[in-house]
Amino acid sequence: MGQFGSKPARGGDALRIESVGIVNFRCLDNVEVAFSDITTFIGPNGAGKSSVLRALDWFFNGGKLDERDVWSGHDGPPRIRVRVTFTDLTEQDREALGPRYAPPTASTFTAWRTWESGEDKMSGSALAFPPFEAIRSATSAATKKTAYNALRDEQQDLDLPKWTSASNVDGAMEDWERDHPDRLSDAESGGTHLFGFNGQNKLSGLFDFVLVTADLRAGEESSDVRGTIIGRILERTIDRGEVDAEFAKLADEIAEKQAAINAEHLTGQLADLAKKLSAEVESFTRGRSVNLQPVEPELKPQLTKIKVSIQDHLTETDVERQGHGFQRALLISSLKLLADHGTQDGSNSVICLAIEEPELFQHPTQARAFSTVLRDLASHPENNLQVTYATHSPYFVDARYFDQVRRVQRATDGDDAHAKVRIRHATLESVEARLQGYVKDTVVVARWHLVCNSHLAEAFFANAVVLVEGDSDKAIFDGVAARTTHFAIDGISIAAAQGKGHLYIPHAILSELEIPLVVFDNDSGCEGRMQADGKEAAKILDTERNLKKGNRDLLRYLGVTEEDYPEGPVAPHVVAIPDTLESVLTTHWPAWDLERQRIVASGQGVDGKNYPTYSLAAQTCPQTPTGVLLDVIAAARNLI
Repeated sequence: MGQFGSKPARGGDALRIESVGIVNFRCLDNVEVAFSDITTFIGPNGAGKSSVLRALDWFFNGGKLDERDVWSGHDGPPRIRVRVTFTDLTEQDREALGPRYAPPTASTFTAWRTWESGEDKMSGSALAFPPFEAIRSATSAATKKTAYNALRDEQQDLDLPKWTSASNVDGAMEDWERDHPDRLSDAESGGTHLFGFNGQNKLSGLFDFVLVTADLRAGEESSDVRGTIIGRILERTIDRGEVDAEFAKLADEIAEKQAAINAEHLTGQLADLAKKLSAEVESFTRGRSVNLQPVEPELKPQLTKIKVSIQDHLTETDVERQGHGFQRALLISSLKLLADHGTQDGSNSVICLAIEEPELFQHPTQARAFSTVLRDLASHPENNLQVTYATHSPYFVDARYFDQVRRVQRATDGDDAHAKVRIRHATLESVEARLQGYVKDTVVVARWHLVCNSHLAEAFFANAVVLVEGDSDKAIFDGVAARTTHFAIDGISIAAAQGKGHLYIPHAILSELEIPLVVFDNDSGCEGRMQADGKEAAKILDTERNLKKGNRDLLRYLGVTEEDYPEGPVAPHVVAIPDTLESVLTTHWPAWDLERQRIVASGQGVDGKNYPTYSLAAQTCPQTPTGVLLDVIAAARNLI
């Protein structure tokens, strides 16, 4: 992954999510998602971005599900299934998971969580003896014993020991598998075996998934309670053992002192009163008496509790009284600290930080800074932090790392069909394959910052993208579109590639995410302009030959019939401008330049190639544009 600005893949630094499969969870019918150090989910509201994060939260942290959480178009019994495949296993991971799930030869580990008709089950990929799996998946010790004894009777050559207890039989089966590796095969091992009858998760201490929801309350996560963010930090960083032991000792001393006080001041009085009550009761019934004793209160030692407050200049406030932006910043800072201490305490555990809409309540400059901090955190292996978020903000998308973007879309085949979610992903390999024979690898790397940083991040969020050569083209088409409806209302974005030769790379990326419209100049009038400038015939011929070749190469790459000088809509996704856009404006829309001059003279615009001035003139020009200018607008809207 050295190209396009991406960093090399890690090799065995810490456990990482490699891929996720989700079936029948809320709006997700059946999706597969590859994960990176940073995984960015984009897409319109309701597309399913947050559902991916919440499916992972259920996989790792559990929670109650019901039939309302099942995808509406499912067949058969209600069933939800989430698969997570991990990579970069360390020796600590292998030791914790055990040789069945993480043998020395395995580079990945896969686990499933399945909810079916109210039952929740965990399972993992393992090397196992298939007949043992039916025994391991038994839901009670009694059914397990029956299945084990049946196998023992049917296959006496296995030489299995007699049943004594469930735990002993588990050990016996593992010993047998260890001694007979040639008879094992890949299997999905039952949940009680993977996570224990007492619910001990084998991933506990190896991998933490923390979801910061859009409505998460920082005040709740800042309380010293088990499972909260602050609670996890305190658990990892503060040793309260001696303090709690002293509190327990103090509770015992108080109990002894209280017993002595009761004996000194109450015991005698209560004994006298009990004797009198017993005498009164004896007049009604025989053989019974009344005892009165002081109740010794059970003094449970109180564990140490930590309070979090914020010093705001001269005022100390609760977390809840701070602004929402600060509250989310506090949560993220706390998680960073949690990740840092996960490394310092030697546990080597990894945190996957998942955030819904990280841009919420953030000032634009803070959002940019927040994005940079998250990227820096996830980019350093020693932080043991994997980051994923669902966002609507281009601040959290870096076009250099396009392969970390997952575009989530929801569509249906008709009004009578259930909507399905699809997730598009532009991989490095797929983009390189598209560019093979058109762009050299070395050129790709050299051009990377120039091509992708300008408008591509915003284009990732659009329903359709118009890819043009330069900023002037973008300004003109933005203005022409606004004469009827702004492109932004249609969800259309225009991205400028800064030259015809630079169209290839952004087109390859956008094509993997969504088919873009390419608009370019055919430069057919270049020969005449060079002759008018007195250029040498040989130079004119050479330039003309290169222009024709460039046009043909681009058309061939776009899958369109090759021509020297294509014109107009040559395909639904390709429009060629006759000569240049400037010459089209001069010849077919001269009123545009008059409007531009009026805007400059009035002080509303700036002379020269100025984007806002060009766009405003195209929008307010009293003469209506015609020809290829409208062809581009129509082609763009046809994409959606």
